[in-house]
Amino acid sequence: MSWFGGGEVFRSGLCYRRGRGRIFYFRPGHEENPSYHNPDVLRVIGNAVRWAAPTPGATPVHGHTEPLR
Repeated sequence: MSWFGGGEVFRSGLCYRRGRGRIFYFRPGHEENPSYHNPDVLRVIGNAVRWAAPTPGATPVHGHTEPLR
């Protein structure tokens, strides 16, 4: 959770599923901040890449199709 001077808060990391996809969002800091060199931050990013990687499964169907019965 990030916070700002005006009292606002913002989720700095989250992950969720959308259909067969996996989405990861992470905001560890500004690029001018050395946070991207922090071993814990690099570990979170590495874990997220492995978690969000595609997995085998049925081919998704896109467009207009007849409903499954």
